[in-house]
Amino acid sequence: MTFLLRFSILPPNMETAFIAIEGPIGVGKTALIDALEREYGKLSMQTFREELDPNPFLEQFYLDKQKYAFQTQIAFMLARYKQYGILQKKLRQPDLFEDCKLYVSDFIFEKNDIFAELTIEDEQEWKLYQQIRDVLFESTKKITKPNFVVYLRAGEETLYPRVNNKHITKDYLHRLTTLYDRYFFHYKVSPVLIIDVNNVDFVHDPLPVATIINSIKKAIAIPPTQNTYIKLDDL
Repeated sequence: MTFLLRFSILPPNMETAFIAIEGPIGVGKTALIDALEREYGKLSMQTFREELDPNPFLEQFYLDKQKYAFQTQIAFMLARYKQYGILQKKLRQPDLFEDCKLYVSDFIFEKNDIFAELTIEDEQEWKLYQQIRDVLFESTKKITKPNFVVYLRAGEETLYPRVNNKHITKDYLHRLTTLYDRYFFHYKVSPVLIIDVNNVDFVHDPLPVATIINSIKKAIAIPPTQNTYIKLDDL
């Protein structure tokens, strides 16, 4: 008879941990989560990646951003709300046959506000968006919050060469990253581990990846109680 022994590398006093990885397009969220999966193993870690349904307004938005911004962001918000509900159900009712100790999401539901503020210009549409958002937020007050959020921070000079999308300009990335900074520097729902990856290509360089994972491990072992800023160049 063969026995399968499963060892957890989470601290013994923590049954499970739930963290979220956030950051703008091109910052390397996928690469980091892939590295975490290799580090922890799929028996000990479960990943929830953002997989939104095709947005029926997206192509029209690219043709006329002002006219279709509201519809596009409402569609994205409802899709994220649906997917976050699936994640929450998994967190509340884990599979009895799994020995998962770490849950990692590559998005948080609330971040939809960043893109809505960036694209919705009409004042009445913005107010209506906020009303719909508040109704959805009300139902999320009792959901499981991340132990902490990892915010991968980078500016447009770092991100623009990595983004292969003709609709995304350097100016758009500048405005987007400014909003990301404002949002996560003042995020209060969970502590934020702000990791500055400007001028760091950790997608191809294994050394920064190891440093980031080590920082995350430390935060899991001793959960942060406030936002913490980490600059890789200083480590």
